[in-house]
Amino acid sequence: MSDSEMKVVEEEKDEPMDAPEGEQTDAQTGETGSSDSDSMDESDEDEEDDDDGEALLIKQYVEQLAKIDEDKFNYDNYVQLLEIAHKMTDLDKIRQSAEIFAEAYPLSPEIWLRWLKIEVAIGNSPDELRQVDRLFRRALGDYFSVEVAQEYANLAAKADAELADTIWDALIPAYGLHVTKGRTIFEAYREDHLAKNGDGPEQLNRLARIYEQELKIPLRNMEDSHIEYKLLCEKHKAVLVDLNPEKFERRYRQAKDLLQKMMPYENRLAALEPHCHQERADLYREYIRECRSQLEDDDLQVLYERSCTDCCLDPTVWTDYLKYLDKYPPDPDESEASPVFAQSVLDVVNRALRNCPWSAELYVEKMRICEREKRGKADILKIMEEVATVEFQAPEPAVKVWLEYLTYLRRHADFENEKEREILRSNFELAWNQLGRTWGELADPECKILQFWGRLEYGALKDPLKGRDLWQSVMDSSDNSTRVGLWIEYAELEATRGLDAVRKLYRKAIGSIALNDPETLAAAWMRFERVNGSLEQLTTCQELCVAKVQEFYKSLGNQKPPKGRRSDPKKDADQSDSPKKKPIKRTHDEHEFKKPAIPSLPRQKPEPTLEENTKRIRLEEEPTPAKPEIDPTKDVKRVFISNLSFDATEDQIRACFPELNFKSIELVQSSSGKSRGFGYAELTLEADVQKALTLDRRPLNGRPVFISSLARDKAARPNKFKYSERFEPNKLFVKGLPFEATPDDIRKLFEPHGKLKDVRVVYYRSGKSKGLAYVEYESEAAAKSAVVHMDQYCMDGFTISVDLSAPPPRGNPTATTTSGGAPDAEAGGSSLGGGKRHVVKGDVKQKLSTLIPTALLRKTTVSTPAGQVPTGSATPSAKPKSNEDFRKMLLK
Repeated sequence: MSDSEMKVVEEEKDEPMDAPEGEQTDAQTGETGSSDSDSMDESDEDEEDDDDGEALLIKQYVEQLAKIDEDKFNYDNYVQLLEIAHKMTDLDKIRQSAEIFAEAYPLSPEIWLRWLKIEVAIGNSPDELRQVDRLFRRALGDYFSVEVAQEYANLAAKADAELADTIWDALIPAYGLHVTKGRTIFEAYREDHLAKNGDGPEQLNRLARIYEQELKIPLRNMEDSHIEYKLLCEKHKAVLVDLNPEKFERRYRQAKDLLQKMMPYENRLAALEPHCHQERADLYREYIRECRSQLEDDDLQVLYERSCTDCCLDPTVWTDYLKYLDKYPPDPDESEASPVFAQSVLDVVNRALRNCPWSAELYVEKMRICEREKRGKADILKIMEEVATVEFQAPEPAVKVWLEYLTYLRRHADFENEKEREILRSNFELAWNQLGRTWGELADPECKILQFWGRLEYGALKDPLKGRDLWQSVMDSSDNSTRVGLWIEYAELEATRGLDAVRKLYRKAIGSIALNDPETLAAAWMRFERVNGSLEQLTTCQELCVAKVQEFYKSLGNQKPPKGRRSDPKKDADQSDSPKKKPIKRTHDEHEFKKPAIPSLPRQKPEPTLEENTKRIRLEEEPTPAKPEIDPTKDVKRVFISNLSFDATEDQIRACFPELNFKSIELVQSSSGKSRGFGYAELTLEADVQKALTLDRRPLNGRPVFISSLARDKAARPNKFKYSERFEPNKLFVKGLPFEATPDDIRKLFEPHGKLKDVRVVYYRSGKSKGLAYVEYESEAAAKSAVVHMDQYCMDGFTISVDLSAPPPRGNPTATTTSGGAPDAEAGGSSLGGGKRHVVKGDVKQKLSTLIPTALLRKTTVSTPAGQVPTGSATPSAKPKSNEDFRKMLLK
């Protein structure tokens, strides 16, 4: 169909309908109310109106092109140009405007679809279809879009067998992996296969292979495809060959299990609003991180492609994708027909820059990729030419890119060659001048480029005088003269010019105004003078440094240095100069020389100052506040809170327990004012105490908070263990869990087997997981099903053990579990997570028994069940032995 024919198709929609039956036209009778001349006049007017409308659209199209020439980075101008072209119903203009758009920005999937649907509709000949095929591949190269892929599948239905196979080879490996939409691609594939090849034995076997390929991929509604596959196998089992039901079912179950882990993330992605860009990017990162260990490389790459499509304006998402490809680069020898897997790392970074041309990090990544691929300096220079056309919103991105480029030149420069040294210098000068022309005083206020240049002049470029001038410019710029770290680095570089140059610089530095850390600078100068200076030079240095440090603290309104700091720079230098003493190893023949003890004179206490005397007198006059008496009657409303982190505050405790009505919270503090990790809380009502005890071990800042009763009478304290001590058929004991597994992770893992009542992870006092958990179902059947399916399950590389919970009696901590049961890690059993073993009373007796004489051990009673008396042993009512009896036994 030609372009003129396309116009006719569009215009036919506006033609009037045929006259109803029984009403003749002028051409038939010549007797209707209107004459031929009137109808001709009306058609002429319509054509004139059409001509006026078309002329107006052409005028608007030309004006829009002029706007684009004036502002090539205005995205809306390109969108408006394309919209005018579609209104003109001129295919040439649509193609032209789309190509102009594509030169500046990648076309969105919606723009591609609108254009491609027209191309698919008018394409008939093989050449036209192949031209459309190339457009589709360009579209799929811009973004990962299942909608474009589905339209591409429609082209396969019109194409010949050869082109159709090429299309499916591009779609199935990549778009068939989309968790929620991949099944539609496989359905179109099967329909096209049946339509082109029929249902012969060979074609049916091919159809079965397509089903098997689909059902090993985690796809939504894969159960329906599984049923279809089973029906196909049952109906045509006589002609189907090479079937391996066991292997197929195993892969199908693995894919279905993986789907259960992936679907919550897919549902959360679908529920996000379009404007939630940051939340969507973070969710994709969590999705990839949690499922990475179970996904194949192709599945991971598809997830990265989807994240880049949905968050195309977020440079960090593209950077994550590039880091993944850098770690797992595509193999060029095994390149797939799919555009997704055929692209190189450089292709991806170019796509990223078309979406985020303002991102300095992406330009840096592109330079490094080119360097890894052994590209020449000309390719790196082209990148800098691209950067020159970008209008950054701040100077920092431009500085970052220039630093990366200059670093690249430094790595590839021959410093023995004078010409290359001058080229490097000229690039530093170009960078500094260009930034200054663009940003003025705001350009590189920290002078990072001048610092880099100066370091090279002192070193590889071998011109210390030039380096000194550059660093002097650095220190004179902005507030760099207040930064002690820069002064110290400057002094270390000046050491190449001699000791006097360093000493002169330190003197200048210590005299600078508003230094951010004069103590550190003073200590550095003191170290230098101790190593290199004379007595006079060291004394002068000390005087200047002490005066500067005192002036610094005086300006802070504090005559003394803050706690943990030394005010005397002499001590700073001494401390920093002296190495840590190591113990001297001596042989047996050598004797350690002991220094004679020198009696020290009693240290005289300095006389107090006037200010200290005044403060002491004031304190003596003030009455000492009496300690508040503890009211025992309030204990019924108070609880003891312990195992808190030392930085836990009262507000954090209230926020952690919103169910409780706290009247007051008192955290016990040490003499230094720091929390000791426990305290007391008074509640509004007495009934709230029991409610608080049920919230025992709730985590706060990563540590379980212990809540216990404060009743002074031990008999009034609740002595009941929080959890059941008997066999519970609906509760599971899970061990071997990953230590970072949370209750939500475990809940997601066990929820498919039945409705859960509670999930509890066992923690150490420090808040770290023991790798143990209790999963409680509402029914016994669900618990038994979970044991069957989840025992020896691999969770994030850890093989977990699942069994019914059967804790040993609390009165017998050393009791073993019955077969089929599991110990309760919090009911007195030993910690299976590797915690410290608690020594119980029976263990102490066993250790002390080694001190009893052998003669007494001959008749030691053995442990027997309760209520039975062992043979040959004394009964509990036997007469106790006297000292004479023991003496006779020992003399035997």
